[in-house]
Amino acid sequence: MEKKIMHLEVQTDRILVFGGVYSNLQALQELKSIAEAEGIAPEHCICTGDIVGYCAQPEETVQLFREWGALSISGNVEQQLADGSDDCGCDFTEGSRCDVFSRTWFPFSKEQLSKDAIEWMGTLPEHLKFTFAGKKITVVHGSYEQVSDFIFESTSVDKKQVSFNASQSDVILGGHSGLPFHHAFENKLWLNPGVIGMPANDGTPRVWYMLLEEVEGKLKYTHRSFEYDYHTAKQLMHINFLPEAYADTLQTGLWDNMEILPELEKMAQGIPIDFNTNSNINKNTKQNTMANNYYDPADLRKFGKITEWSEELGTKFFDYYGKVFEEGALTAREKSLIALAVSHVVKCPYCIDAYTKDGLQKGITKEEMMEAVHVGAAIESGATLVHGVQMMNKYNKLSH
Repeated sequence: MEKKIMHLEVQTDRILVFGGVYSNLQALQELKSIAEAEGIAPEHCICTGDIVGYCAQPEETVQLFREWGALSISGNVEQQLADGSDDCGCDFTEGSRCDVFSRTWFPFSKEQLSKDAIEWMGTLPEHLKFTFAGKKITVVHGSYEQVSDFIFESTSVDKKQVSFNASQSDVILGGHSGLPFHHAFENKLWLNPGVIGMPANDGTPRVWYMLLEEVEGKLKYTHRSFEYDYHTAKQLMHINFLPEAYADTLQTGLWDNMEILPELEKMAQGIPIDFNTNSNINKNTKQNTMANNYYDPADLRKFGKITEWSEELGTKFFDYYGKVFEEGALTAREKSLIALAVSHVVKCPYCIDAYTKDGLQKGITKEEMMEAVHVGAAIESGATLVHGVQMMNKYNKLSH
């Protein structure tokens, strides 16, 4: 089936890119104000899809988006609504928390939306293509091949390369995953601006977008964040009996579950994102970090960058790492508990933080965690003491 692609003229002005509005009217209102204050025209504001989603005002959000005049491709939610489907099309694992929650928010959205809004969604293109700063750019929701693909920073180069080859692009602007990132490799650049409808699982209520500029003939991209009236958005979700866990996330900045995340992204939960850019977050806000110590929690987010100095080996490691933690003869829960015990034995503070959080997500109790730590300690102690036999043997040999 031929793809529905909108080709834009060569772009010369700044471009504001964002994703996942998720029916969060308050966030969209704030972003629109930011664009207007920056002097960025609506036709230079691009959404990577999923205008509708978890929050409580789908119809109002769609109407504001249309009045604003920004551009958007269709996300899986828009495609499913336009097709009259009964699920969001995210391909969540059946019975998972994401799947269960979607059975609440998707029917709610479908019921709230007008016929006109749904028909408009059916007119949205699957992709946008344009040239900017000499680069061929394609906007996708998941990947170029599959709208529901989850592409993350740690996703393999091979997987990303398929989309570059198919779209014949230099740069891909992606969405769907909910996390902002940039990944450059082999003269290609995958950019995800993040989403504005939900926080980025970094323990803050901030939401993210991206600004593209041409500076001295080269493409410059900047990740930016902002805060908005999330209290109202949260309250409206409560009033409309939408998933409490998602409503709480608007304030805590922590996802209720990490079922869709690869291991590397799971490890970064609760660590504030810092792209070393100017954001709208209050600079005077104090962060509880170990910035003055050798181990800085923020460094965990840089783990994926080891591929920059050894791309082939780094990529192979992350592919292997992700495969190890998939369900197998051992459950993901059992593997998480083993990882926590080993983390203590090898004394890795990053891993201890990551697998304590992961264990909580998987329902592991504090008693089970502590018992696992004792198992690790016992093996480490035993391994030390059993080498005492070597000392005894040597002593006996030398003393006779």
